[in-house]
Amino acid sequence: MKKQTSHSSLAYTDKQSKVFFAGGNFNWEKSADEIWQNIEASIADSPRRTLRSLHAFALSAAAISVLLIGLSIFFYTHTQIITVPAGQHASASLPDGSTVQLNAQSEIRFKPYWWNIKREAFFEGEALFEVEKGQTFTVKSTGGATEVVGTSFNIYARPNSYRVTCLTGMVKVLSPSNQEVFLPPNSRATILPNGHIETEENIDTLPEISWKNNYFRFTATPLIEVLNEIERQYNVHIELDAVIAANYTGNFSRQHNVEEVLELICPALGLNFTQTASDTYRITPDNE
Repeated sequence: MKKQTSHSSLAYTDKQSKVFFAGGNFNWEKSADEIWQNIEASIADSPRRTLRSLHAFALSAAAISVLLIGLSIFFYTHTQIITVPAGQHASASLPDGSTVQLNAQSEIRFKPYWWNIKREAFFEGEALFEVEKGQTFTVKSTGGATEVVGTSFNIYARPNSYRVTCLTGMVKVLSPSNQEVFLPPNSRATILPNGHIETEENIDTLPEISWKNNYFRFTATPLIEVLNEIERQYNVHIELDAVIAANYTGNFSRQHNVEEVLELICPALGLNFTQTASDTYRITPDNE
């Protein structure tokens, strides 16, 4: 059976075709010229957008670089300082767990945020170091330097005097003139004024570290060094009327007051002392 086609429907469709292909009027939102102008403008603006994106990326990268440089400078320069005044002792822990017991009038400086890169401390005074094993551990002072890996040692770094006593492990001592020596346990190195390093082995190390228990031992020690130690431990000032070239052998404990200590030391060396102020003592030869 043949399919019937509606004549009215075909007529309507034919009219539409004639109108379309005859160039009938259509209500377009933009003309063809405007459309092409927009496409060209979009193409022309694309490089500018790319340049703006690259510029923003460069600014972000520069900001991150400045931040990283700033943090690096902070980590490298930030220094922690521990100062122990006269009349006091203190203990401190370093970033790697190493410990330092500091005598009176001592100071240690180190960079906590740089410690994992370089274990280095700057020290003046007297202290007992117990170092955890790891990379080289360096203690620098005006009078010399000490390097270890993991060991315990005592440093006496006072004006015009630098002395290191090795208790365990191995210690390298360096003088300002770049001379160096290695110390085994129970040995001591002293840097002389001329830069030469004098060493002693198989010594009794107890006198070197007894200070941490508030006990002070001296063997043929110059009087001025003994009096300086008394000043540090009791936070007093001692005046000498004249240069007294004498050595002292003996000991004292901080359980005694300063007058008791001076009464112990002065008569043994033919000296007298008088108190001239609340924290000042004057020492004179016995014949004055």
